[in-house]
Amino acid sequence: MDTTATDTGVASNVSNALPDRSTVDRAAQTAHEAIDRVAAKAGPALEKMRATVSGTTDTLRAKADQLGDLQEQWLNQTRDYVRENPLTAVAIGVVVGAVLARLASSSR
Repeated sequence: MDTTATDTGVASNVSNALPDRSTVDRAAQTAHEAIDRVAAKAGPALEKMRATVSGTTDTLRAKADQLGDLQEQWLNQTRDYVRENPLTAVAIGVVVGAVLARLASSSR
């Protein structure tokens, strides 16, 4: 059997099956252009999203500060009430404790 003729036939079939260099270059160029178009559109959208997130972060931070201030105000008011009305505060504590104990024992 003549392997040279077979090898040459296989080599020519393989080279015919592969695209030529210009086709690959055109496909690569088209892919690069498509990626550039997507990147050009995505850039402004990402910047807009970043600005929105930044604004939302600032708003949430301000709300957290307001809640912290409110918590501090309630705590101060509660301390003042307990100082001014110690017996009433103890009575309220006993009643609340009894109610919680009752609820805890009835749930078993």
